[in-house]
Amino acid sequence: MALPTTLQLVLVTPEKTVLDEPVAGLQLPLYDGQIGILPGRAPMVGRLGYGELRIADVGGGERSYFVDGGFVQVAGPVVSVLTNRALEPQKLDFRAAEQQLDEVRARVPTTDVEFVLKDREEIRARQMLRVARRAR
Repeated sequence: MALPTTLQLVLVTPEKTVLDEPVAGLQLPLYDGQIGILPGRAPMVGRLGYGELRIADVGGGERSYFVDGGFVQVAGPVVSVLTNRALEPQKLDFRAAEQQLDEVRARVPTTDVEFVLKDREEIRARQMLRVARRAR
């Protein structure tokens, strides 16, 4: 049996289906690191982190989105990415991301919950800034 040569990427936010098309491969941020997915990948479910979803198009091009947490499922040739937000890097506001990072860094947590929230929001802001910087 021949392995598939493409994947069907379905990228979904609560508002809409952003993408539903064949791709050659992709890289995305998991909660605990990066993962690359190519055709023929074993089934899996993973928790997304914050960062850049990089897509290798069938025609050889590449594009990306900032993803804001969520989940990924690989089932056969279909990769489903469910995320809170999927933004093209050009639509990220570099200055707003810098300001958000500065505001998070300035916070002084006093409880365990506040420490966890500050850490999570700082990671999100840093990754958003990194993706926005690459788009410049």
